[in-house]
Amino acid sequence: MPPKSVLIEIALFAGIGTGLVCLVGGLMWDFAPFNKYQGMFWLTFMPLILFFMKEKQDRKHLLNMWLSFICGLAWGLVAVGAIAALSPAGPVILDIIIDFLICAAIVFVHKGLLDRTLSNAVACVFLGFAETLGCLQTSFPVAGELLPPMSLNGIDMLVIFTWGTLVTFALSWVCDALIGKFIMGKHPSPEGASAQGPSTERGE
Repeated sequence: MPPKSVLIEIALFAGIGTGLVCLVGGLMWDFAPFNKYQGMFWLTFMPLILFFMKEKQDRKHLLNMWLSFICGLAWGLVAVGAIAALSPAGPVILDIIIDFLICAAIVFVHKGLLDRTLSNAVACVFLGFAETLGCLQTSFPVAGELLPPMSLNGIDMLVIFTWGTLVTFALSWVCDALIGKFIMGKHPSPEGASAQGPSTERGE
């Protein structure tokens, strides 16, 4: 375990790298021409949240997260179809179908059957599932106003999540570069600063 002082230095440069990339990403988002997603920038932080929840912040997880999110969008469409077909049956039947059967199926399929595949990030599956239900079935808050249901579709949500994933990839790379330049040079030994940055090579 590196000394506390080294961990603080790593956190400092990881924070600087994260802040810089998020700033650039936000400016690009705000000033991009023909950006139909203005007011939805907060959604791009979802991949970043999920990335930092990993025990080890490894860039190879990003493809895993992205593919799992797409699966979640598909599960969400299944739920929307069930709502359309079974809504006359009442809320109890819908709750059994969506809250029990579909949620149970998501965990069983992605944590069990697909555990050794790139679609096993259950948190990302549930995020895609929840966003689909939220955007297609309820009013959606944007810039202080409520968009009516169906204003966004699965492609829109995938575009936003993809942007957030690319920003997360970039900040991980920048953090690697900063930690490698300013920390690893000073602490070259494995006990120094080898496994603490948000990177592929340096672990957490």
